[in-house]
Amino acid sequence: MAALFSGEDHRNFYAEDDYRAYLISRNPPPIVYHSGAVRLKRLRVHLRRAVQGVDAVLHRLIAALERSKTRRIQRELQLRGIRYAQRNDDAASQRAPK
Repeated sequence: MAALFSGEDHRNFYAEDDYRAYLISRNPPPIVYHSGAVRLKRLRVHLRRAVQGVDAVLHRLIAALERSKTRRIQRELQLRGIRYAQRNDDAASQRAPK
């Protein structure tokens, strides 16, 4: 590479050589070939986790609906004069009344 030292160019001519030396001296990353089977396994794991997340949300939703329905039935029975035996060890009975 030719360097002209006319004083008009303030660029460092040796910076390109330094960068080339850096590229040659560094440890290159290993070349790893991931087959389609590896990608398929990873995709399967991601899909399984997504399905498990949706499943957990649906289970919580069903449990909340069940608790709500049970409370409604108990309230309806109490309005008709039938006392429904309540459990004292569930989470709803442990909360302070509002």
